[in-house]
Amino acid sequence: MGATVVYLDFIRPPAPPQITNSYKPLLKRLEAPPSRDELLQRLKSTENFDLLVIGGGATGTGTALDAATRGLNVCLLEKNDFASGTSSKSTKMAHGGVRYLEKAIFQLSKDQLDLVIEALNERGNMLRTAPHLCSVLPIMIPVYNWWQVPYFFVGCKMYDWFAGHQNLRNSTIFSREMTSAIAPMMDNANLKASCVYHDGTFNDSRMNATLATTAIREGATVLNYMEVKQLIKENGKLVGVLASNRETGEDILVKATATVNATGPLADKILEMDEDPQGLPSKVPLPPRMVVPSSGVHVVLPEYYGPTSMGLLDPSTSDGRVMFFLPWQGKVLAGTTDTPLKSVPENPVPTEEEIQDILNELQKYIVFPVNRDDVLSAWSGIRPLARDPSKLPKGKDANSTQGLVRSHLITSSDSGLVTISGGKWTTYREMAEETVDTVLKNFTFNEVGPCKTNEIVLIGGDDYSKNYSARLIHEYKIPLKLAKHLSHNYGSRSSLILELYQQSDYNKLPVTLASEHTFTPSEVKNSEGNSLSYQNFDEPFTVAELKYSLQYEYIRTPLDFLARRSRLAFLNARQALSAVDGVVEIMKHELNWDEATTKRLTDEAKDYIGQMGISSEKFDVSDFVVQ
Repeated sequence: MGATVVYLDFIRPPAPPQITNSYKPLLKRLEAPPSRDELLQRLKSTENFDLLVIGGGATGTGTALDAATRGLNVCLLEKNDFASGTSSKSTKMAHGGVRYLEKAIFQLSKDQLDLVIEALNERGNMLRTAPHLCSVLPIMIPVYNWWQVPYFFVGCKMYDWFAGHQNLRNSTIFSREMTSAIAPMMDNANLKASCVYHDGTFNDSRMNATLATTAIREGATVLNYMEVKQLIKENGKLVGVLASNRETGEDILVKATATVNATGPLADKILEMDEDPQGLPSKVPLPPRMVVPSSGVHVVLPEYYGPTSMGLLDPSTSDGRVMFFLPWQGKVLAGTTDTPLKSVPENPVPTEEEIQDILNELQKYIVFPVNRDDVLSAWSGIRPLARDPSKLPKGKDANSTQGLVRSHLITSSDSGLVTISGGKWTTYREMAEETVDTVLKNFTFNEVGPCKTNEIVLIGGDDYSKNYSARLIHEYKIPLKLAKHLSHNYGSRSSLILELYQQSDYNKLPVTLASEHTFTPSEVKNSEGNSLSYQNFDEPFTVAELKYSLQYEYIRTPLDFLARRSRLAFLNARQALSAVDGVVEIMKHELNWDEATTKRLTDEAKDYIGQMGISSEKFDVSDFVVQ
């Protein structure tokens, strides 16, 4: 009966204004999560884990959560930060793939159709289990020939139909006049109409961090900045790993009954270690065998480049790809390119040619000149198409498509290592479920329950509703922009940040100003005598949010906060560069960094953000480098 009451509360109309504290008791019931030191101690004291997951991206954290909720004792080790690679550099779409549907129909491919239906089901799961991070987004397909109107519309209606009961909203057709009213920046000279269908959009790296913290809540031992240096074998079977704490240099032996390789584009590195009798990495770089890497670049532009509540799909670019132009976090996200690579770089950087390719495609639709200087940020992610390495003979060209699979791939080696590769963000949960199912087939454990991840609401999604920002405004008297930012990225955890926000005027400062006022008295004034707060500036990222990330989300470097928890670097690289010093000052104080560590992490952050597509005409890296 209690569950029914909660459900009805979720869907009924907003409560009257005087009832504003329905979410306040949540603060009192929350227990502080285990600290990093406590997780490290748990890692050292556990004699043998049931499952060890290597890799803290979408699939790795999803696997850890799935296994932990089934009752397994789980450990996850990530070399860098959660979502530091591909999982933070997606198109931010939870979708089935309209292009895959087109291929399924014209190629009469059941495999392609199965991929679409699978992803549409998982899209529904994402929207249900993380309602604060995922939302429905209408996407417009401009049509410039009358004969294409029924073609695209039928395709959109079939997309609806295959979604079944999880269809988000019905597709429709907008007239030329309606399209222009919604998207006045679009060139309508030859426009006939537009077809509109619906998919999901989400914040990828925040979703990844939420999966990690939810897994910790469910009992998993999850640690970032732990590098696997060696696979430990006994009688040819994998029994654990030797991991190094990258912050202290300490080596820790971690033993586990089963081990999963969920390292995404770097899966081949772990497979190379698995092939070595001593479990050591190859001494010479080898071309990837499982992963067929390609670079996908995205750029972020100001909000006036697109409608605020509707995306745009370019169904056929000059080289035959699909390209999206989507509203995201108050900006416009555009991408993606697809450039084949021969190896997997540690930190892929977008090239000027790739950025220009995206801008040139956008110019086909925009009535005003698309300006390179308007690019606020750009990044490159590695798209890991999976190939069964057993079907590629040694010595074969690493770029060969032999053995390539259309979706994800799970393999088991002779040592017992289970590897999951390929797939996409939308299907992360199903990939994790299949990976744990494979582990359970290969190994024996006691009292393992069924998969629960299609039911569990992730941290921040409990007690959340779409009017949550209004509740925050009423309770905390904060501006709308800040309320929307917090509610859409932290959900019901927003109140924790706002409790910190209200503790002092300093906590209300934007992180871009923190270095100028670090650890000053609580009343901070600007030159005109007015109280400083975030609303004096463009981006709603405050000191309070940074302190929350330190206490609850395991950030260890400035980039963890600027690039992956707050997304500031992905939204506005110049603003992020100006915030580095302030973020460093606070983290230095909280984490007791020495001067050498402080300088190293400061330089790393500025170098990384400085390569995120800022126009050279408006950017001089010397302005931000520590002298």
